[in-house]
Amino acid sequence: MSALAVLAVVAVLQGAFLVLLVVFVAVRRQVDRIRESTFADRHLEIYEPMNAWLAGTGPIDAFVSALRALPGTSALGVTGHLAHTAIPPASRNELAVALRNELWVQSALAGGHSRRWGRRLEAARCLALAGTPADGEMLERLLKDKRPAVAVAAVSALPRVADARLVGSLLDRLATLPNVVRLFLQSTLRDLRTIVEPALIERLATDAPATTLARWTEMAGALELAAALDRVLLLADHPDPEVREAVAHALRRAPRKRTMDVLHLLLRDPVTEVRAAAAHSLGELGSTAAIPGLLVAVHDPAWNVRFRSTLALTQLGEAGRAAVRSLRTDDDRYVADMATLIAGLGDGSLFDMVES
Repeated sequence: MSALAVLAVVAVLQGAFLVLLVVFVAVRRQVDRIRESTFADRHLEIYEPMNAWLAGTGPIDAFVSALRALPGTSALGVTGHLAHTAIPPASRNELAVALRNELWVQSALAGGHSRRWGRRLEAARCLALAGTPADGEMLERLLKDKRPAVAVAAVSALPRVADARLVGSLLDRLATLPNVVRLFLQSTLRDLRTIVEPALIERLATDAPATTLARWTEMAGALELAAALDRVLLLADHPDPEVREAVAHALRRAPRKRTMDVLHLLLRDPVTEVRAAAAHSLGELGSTAAIPGLLVAVHDPAWNVRFRSTLALTQLGEAGRAAVRSLRTDDDRYVADMATLIAGLGDGSLFDMVES
């Protein structure tokens, strides 16, 4: 075959490909238009009965029936979105009862035992909508799932399913959870404070491994559990620095005199990270009584302790800021440089540094 014939064949193939591409784009646009039109129609079919139910002018059955008309996966996604954006918490129990026996709900829950992680994810999301305490065994298994996405979705179901036993089991595994799951858990457990607090108090009184004790301490601080933080105060002299650092961080949520005394003690801890955490918390508490101790800590040999102490002073009102300005002429060049740097920052930059 001559070179000219080869070029002709290539040109024909390219032309055919171009024609097929144009046809594909045209068909895809038409399909998208049909889907958008269908979605708009279904949008109205769902929102009208939902709004009527929430307003008390229509039955919930009409809303459930509209959801039933959607494909199973779509029904789960749409209902989950509405539960977080449009349906108030006071109405979610009624919705959960109405949904529980729906076929698409039962199908999603059956996936809790699936080998496919996508099915397990659907089951976890469905528990957040229609779970009951009877689903505790399934939720506990999903919380242990190796896929973080499944475990995070399972965490969101805790307020519907969890009891004291399940919360206790979760706290016992707190130190082994991936960071993303643990952080999401902190915000979710706020709705279960009455169950979490006694479980934490019981565990903080035990001789647990240091890392586990530190995670429990962090949880008590994150949830601002007053009685649990009273127990945290007793861990300030724990032999492991990881626990003492967690104590220093947690006490920023406990504004009381005993807290200030413990933080000033930790401000003199032999471990740098503990002293820096104590300085950070003293700034968060906002009491001008911390100024004398922080003025000593700004001369700490560790850079991050000096940094955190100087930042903390800026959080203590005009008296603290005046103290920082006076440090710009300190005899210690490193202290003066740090004070000059921080005194020249705007409020936005200071906020970002404090939160970092």
